[in-house]
Amino acid sequence: MQNDYQGQALPPTSGPAATVTPLPASPQNELAERTGEWSGSRGEAAAAQTSIRVQVSLLDSLMTLAGELVLSRNQLLQTISTNHLKCAESVGQRIDLITSELQEAIMLTRMQPIGNVFARFPGMVRDLAGTLDKQVDLAIYGQEVELDKTIIESIGEPLAHLVGTAVEQSIETPERRRQQGKTESGAIVLRAFHEAGQVVIEIEDDGAGVDGEQLTAHAVRKGLMTAEQAHVLSDNEKQQLVFLPGLTPAEGGTGMDEIRSAFDKLGGQIDLSGEPGQGTTISIKLPLTLAIIPCQVVMTEGERYAIPQVNLEELLRIPANQVKERIEVVGSAEVVRLRGKLLPLVRLADVLGVQRTFVDSEDGTIHADRRQRIADRRSRHSDQEGSTKPPTDEPVANRQSRREETDRRSAPESALNIVVVSAGSLTYGLIVDRLQDSEEIVIKPLGRHLQHCQGYAGATIMGDGRIALILDVANLAQLAQLNSVDGSDRASQLQKETEVADAAGQSRSVLIFHSSVQEQFGIQLDRVERIEKIKRSDIENLGAKRVMQYRGGSLHLLCVDDVAQVQPLADRDDLLVIVFSFGTHSIGLLACGPIDTRQIVGQTDQSTLRQAGIAGSTIIAGQTTLLVDIDEMVRHLYPEWF
Repeated sequence: MQNDYQGQALPPTSGPAATVTPLPASPQNELAERTGEWSGSRGEAAAAQTSIRVQVSLLDSLMTLAGELVLSRNQLLQTISTNHLKCAESVGQRIDLITSELQEAIMLTRMQPIGNVFARFPGMVRDLAGTLDKQVDLAIYGQEVELDKTIIESIGEPLAHLVGTAVEQSIETPERRRQQGKTESGAIVLRAFHEAGQVVIEIEDDGAGVDGEQLTAHAVRKGLMTAEQAHVLSDNEKQQLVFLPGLTPAEGGTGMDEIRSAFDKLGGQIDLSGEPGQGTTISIKLPLTLAIIPCQVVMTEGERYAIPQVNLEELLRIPANQVKERIEVVGSAEVVRLRGKLLPLVRLADVLGVQRTFVDSEDGTIHADRRQRIADRRSRHSDQEGSTKPPTDEPVANRQSRREETDRRSAPESALNIVVVSAGSLTYGLIVDRLQDSEEIVIKPLGRHLQHCQGYAGATIMGDGRIALILDVANLAQLAQLNSVDGSDRASQLQKETEVADAAGQSRSVLIFHSSVQEQFGIQLDRVERIEKIKRSDIENLGAKRVMQYRGGSLHLLCVDDVAQVQPLADRDDLLVIVFSFGTHSIGLLACGPIDTRQIVGQTDQSTLRQAGIAGSTIIAGQTTLLVDIDEMVRHLYPEWF
């Protein structure tokens, strides 16, 4: 989550803040030495700490859970000896619950407030600002946010360099700020907060900002990229060049590429945005702990792999009969259009060097997959690489003829399962054979004989005892040599089409779902916060309300038929909960699959099927789709929220 503030003043954030005004300049050591003093010496002191404080109440909780675990173990042993399977199931559920609670309690013993790291920055900023004859106000928020002790000890030095760089390079001198119409005192905001199971640290200033054009020219002069490569970069990619190895290291200092590597080793992500003259925002996402992380498990060629959820954006499934029309070729990259953007695609089997296979739907035999392209035909080609030459020697007439043939993809197993992942500013789609459940896994380091293998961040042991490798999505992108498509002609054309449609109010991204088997519904995608898979047994009916346990609290549940005159929710055991936020409240809409996302262009019918909770209708994939007005539904059921 990033905030771009246009202007001089930075808006306040709720929570306590610490404000620092620099002292008059005094003789100091060199700037790099001063930064190193604060980040290095204190970092070493923190690293030397071998003990932590734990509250007695937490120790009591651990002792209680240990006792419960011993009792459950005895029950399990007795159940096994008597071969009482029904009792074994209930004992297994109890052990699962106790193990989860024990895991959370043990993690709490390692958690420390991030204020232990932030505490060093007021003095550092005061000294640096005095050395450089600058005036800097530092505001700190979220000091109570907790992280694993290992992460706390590792982020001190990188954060010190980022804060020092903001003071040294971004914040202007008082005279320069007066000339630009800014206040003489520069502002730096350092905040930490929880978001989607991660901790986000933001360093924001109102200084000179990031000049992407200057960075690009500098990279070309140093020979780090060619002029042709620089020409196709988007504005955001030009700003991300600040992390390019060899581009930004100070004399005898630490480069931004080293800062990124430090956070990558912690399983984190760092992103930068800003406008020249308006300031810079650096956003860092970190996991709560390094020992246990949530992952999405996928399968490719019979092997399981784990993708950390910190890198996971969304899951996308393209039905077999839509592959031909939705996959395009831009330059040398195969892409799919996803909500007005071109998403480059990578086959996981290809980047790992595994032979791709497919199963014959007629006799079940396994054959080698010899397809060179994901789709059966090629689409429009851009001149990204400065050439209009077709990518193969196939005659143009043959390619045109092949485009007009009926697509042979029809079997459900021919659908594409795409895991949309992000590595820094780069987002791409990873094509896998099957998607499995998300799980919390215990990270194990790779053995010495596998540490030279790129593309893997570690390994874990699954429930059946087999090994699953944890994928490093950043290294996978490098191995696949992904090309940028943002600056291509096709991307520019698509952007113009999207902007025209958006300006006319005719383009919207919707989430497609079902409530009953026959009726299809759509809801505005940017309103959706999260989608959860649940069992019908998870729903509790308390009074006249439906609720479920959700993230340590209760989540209100509703159905479309609670307000609109539509068919009731399908009688299925497996359900979906689409979560929405309304200020401080959250609510879940019960639904069932299949689900999909679509970009609809054109006016919707707001009269024919309009009713309470239904804003109108449109035709999607040949089926009438009712568009849900979630705001109207919630206002009808919970008027006190408004």
